[in-house]
Amino acid sequence: MLYAKSIPTESIAEHTRLLLQGLDKLRSCYGKRIKADEEFWELLRLAVIVHDFGKVNLLFQNKLRRLLGEPELPCPVSPEGEIPHNYVSVALLPEKQLLLSREAWKLLVYAVGYHHERKTLPLRKDILEFMQNAVDRRLVEELFAEMNWSYEYEKPSNLLLNMLEKRQEAADEIKLDRAFFRRYVLLKGLLHRLDHAASAHVEVERGVDEHIGEKTLKFLSRYGIRPAQQFALEQRDVCTVMVASTGTGKTEAAMLWIDDAKGIITLPLRVSLNAMFTRLKDKHNVGVESLGLLHSGSFDYLSNLDFLDAEVSYQASRQLSEKLTLSTIDQVLKFPFLYRGFEKELATMVYTKVVVDEIQAYNPNIAAMLIKALETIAEMGGKFLVMTATLPNLYLEELRRRLRNRGISLAYGEFPNDDLLRHRIKLHDSELLESSDHIVQLGMNHKVLVICNTVDQAIRLYDELKRETGVLGLSVPVHLLHARFVKKHKMMLEQRITEFARSGWHLDKDEHGPGIWVTTQVVEASVDVDFDYLFTEVCTLDSLFQRMGRCYRVRPYISDEPNIHIFIRNASGIGHVYHKDITAMGVQLLREYEGVLLRESDKMEMVTRLYQRENLKDTEFLRKFDQALHLFDYIKMFDLSSQESQELLREISNVEVIPPKYWEEVAELRKRYIAETEPGKKRELRRQMEQYTVSLGVDAIKFRKIAVRPLEERGLEYMHWISHADVEYEFDEESLEGAGLRYRKSSDQY
Repeated sequence: MLYAKSIPTESIAEHTRLLLQGLDKLRSCYGKRIKADEEFWELLRLAVIVHDFGKVNLLFQNKLRRLLGEPELPCPVSPEGEIPHNYVSVALLPEKQLLLSREAWKLLVYAVGYHHERKTLPLRKDILEFMQNAVDRRLVEELFAEMNWSYEYEKPSNLLLNMLEKRQEAADEIKLDRAFFRRYVLLKGLLHRLDHAASAHVEVERGVDEHIGEKTLKFLSRYGIRPAQQFALEQRDVCTVMVASTGTGKTEAAMLWIDDAKGIITLPLRVSLNAMFTRLKDKHNVGVESLGLLHSGSFDYLSNLDFLDAEVSYQASRQLSEKLTLSTIDQVLKFPFLYRGFEKELATMVYTKVVVDEIQAYNPNIAAMLIKALETIAEMGGKFLVMTATLPNLYLEELRRRLRNRGISLAYGEFPNDDLLRHRIKLHDSELLESSDHIVQLGMNHKVLVICNTVDQAIRLYDELKRETGVLGLSVPVHLLHARFVKKHKMMLEQRITEFARSGWHLDKDEHGPGIWVTTQVVEASVDVDFDYLFTEVCTLDSLFQRMGRCYRVRPYISDEPNIHIFIRNASGIGHVYHKDITAMGVQLLREYEGVLLRESDKMEMVTRLYQRENLKDTEFLRKFDQALHLFDYIKMFDLSSQESQELLREISNVEVIPPKYWEEVAELRKRYIAETEPGKKRELRRQMEQYTVSLGVDAIKFRKIAVRPLEERGLEYMHWISHADVEYEFDEESLEGAGLRYRKSSDQY
């Protein structure tokens, strides 16, 4: 057998047949949306057939034979001299026999030769030498016969190897010729999709016949369609921006807009995506069957659900195979970095309807990337929906300008829910910590949410509230949620807060009663909770209005007393987490509305006024936004790896650390991981180790001079031991109480 894979054992021909089956399915399901001619589809079929020809080389075959315990084939080349098989595949193309145009050859060579992106670029002389010593012509002819390849073996083509060697130099040419760029992205990107799905033994497209829009209409028939939902339904064939208040049914509006297409919905926070996944899966809700979940902790979350096969669902989500996928943007929309391998994401967007929810929740660098991503999707023939409760005017005008320059129309609609007045604000020229007694008093009979700008501030307030309730002898429950809990505890707390203040609790018997939750931004966006009072440190208006959405979420507020308390003095994180000048300008706008019941249109108007380009002149916010747009407009293709672009997208890369409290548990799992050989079991052991990790920003670690050292085993290097001297960890799994990971020296910066 001429092997392609060892686990499970698969020949080159068998693996290729899986890709061809996937190609037929992809074209029959979404060919009309992809809008490509017959020549393109024939070229893609050709790319599929030849992409793994190079695996016939003796070094590759011997590598798999060793793993399978089979005798090796004679080969004069040492393993260190191996040339990656994707480059060898190009060397085996019969250039003289295949009658392709020069443009088609370029497309084919770039797609096949780089269907695995590698750090080391190929040199023609090295490939020619390798072909002479490590490729047996008889094996090649055997492969051609097994695959019914009707062409004869040819010596490597200098023309094609030159194209392969010069792809990096041709980057500007590829990017500037937009018609060629589209064909290039589709050919290489769809080859990636087909190859990765076949390797994972997942269908390239699942649930194709499931009609998301019809299911949503059926669900909404119980309640009636709201104006925002009707608008989304009417604009489902065009790129759309919709600004709609909480309670207007934005999620269902997005599903109506997606209609019968393949869809992706993005949100800023993983906890929000997890909650949406469970809700949409529920048969009493829309009941989406082919639903994917994609973020850095999605396997964890899926593994804790007892109504699906976590491994199958995870793999299908990773391959973007599901009819509808819920994802963070770093998984699907980072292609403006034009990193090596970006084509897979972008090619999928050509025939997928993309929803970006809560664009205002991202910093200006990421917002610029999203605007570039949306512009590119529209240019490639795809469709997008931006939906948000508040939208900075700066973003809207930039998006309009870019689409107008490309002759693409943009539908826009505003849907403030002014019939539901939910918030009366009070600004306090004092620190949040000074109001601990007020919080405790309200917490005796109400559900009180407190949001701090930094984790250290949240821990300080939690300690103070626990101390105060203890001194007064009060049995007021005080809970804490932030990003510095280990993964297993964070998941427990996210579930608990959702149960404690689930939206609509006031209509039924309340099983959880009053109490206080101290949190950070982790509950800020799209978490379906409903508290009676909000106490918060001041932050930028868009974030502040998101926080307010967790209080009186679906209820009218009729009291003359404020239910939103905003603390201005010495707020933590200003200048580090939130822009100082933007926050200060927002406070001035808020003062006009102090003490009155805020309408949703008032919030929209404030954000529009605040984020106008002329208001932002000379601010750090506008400088970063414009610089990022310029970067994405002129970025060079293939300079970055996928991982590097992900780290840039997150601005600060995170480090997964293991608190000293759990060293013994992790050490035992680590031993089992080292001894295990089966990939699925190794992944499960790695997942169990990850349950004991906390994600810390690199900048925070450097700022506090914390000592961390990585686990040395391959596949575990991203996890780190963290010094006893720098941190402590507190949490009781029975009561679900504790401060989580504390730094020995606290700060207001992070």
